[in-house]
Amino acid sequence: MKEMMHKNHLLNIFLLSIKNLFEPNIFKWVLYTTILTLVALSSISFGIVYYVKDWLDTGIPFLGNFLMYGATLAAIWGSTILFVPTSTIIFSIFQDKIIDQLEAKYYPETGKQLKIKISTMFFAGVKLLGWSILINIIIFPLALFWGSSLFWIPINILITGYLISKEYTEALGLRKLTFIEVKELRNELFWPCWLFGIIGALIFFIPIVNLFAAPFVAILILHTINSKGYNGPISD
Repeated sequence: MKEMMHKNHLLNIFLLSIKNLFEPNIFKWVLYTTILTLVALSSISFGIVYYVKDWLDTGIPFLGNFLMYGATLAAIWGSTILFVPTSTIIFSIFQDKIIDQLEAKYYPETGKQLKIKISTMFFAGVKLLGWSILINIIIFPLALFWGSSLFWIPINILITGYLISKEYTEALGLRKLTFIEVKELRNELFWPCWLFGIIGALIFFIPIVNLFAAPFVAILILHTINSKGYNGPISD
């Protein structure tokens, strides 16, 4: 019975977060996040190709074209690795525009807390950048050796999901709590936050939809950590 209540609670959070994402006063900030993310990643991809194309000019037409195609694929792959941290960093610019409205509506008692720290999501994006590079350095060669995407994709999603849940929980929690309090909160809500982190990692793999992933995951985690261990349904 208790397990069923937990599942229903997580489903309620998921559905509520989708609804929140498209509320007019929130969706405009989500759009700003998606547009800037798209511009940033397009610029990164273009920059990779632009700055390496002269190095790849061998004077041999077939080989030069082959190398250019390779550089383009590398640019796309590189932007994919950077997608999670880049969108998280850009979301940090607008995070309080979204989070403040949600907390005022659903958790007005949080307004009585001390001064909010506003840079935590930015540092979460920076840490995710380091983790993303490290993960791909380690996993990609193993994936080539043990079965390509059949190995790389599920392992990447599980690990990335964990890292997203860790960094987003800390970033949102540290806005008002101490590190020790956030650590206790993470331990208490480890599984639901990891579940939503995995959902976020899956969304980050879906073209177009992944542009909305950062704000959506943040809303999911925000509702989860404010529920304080499933103490009843979220009012709406």
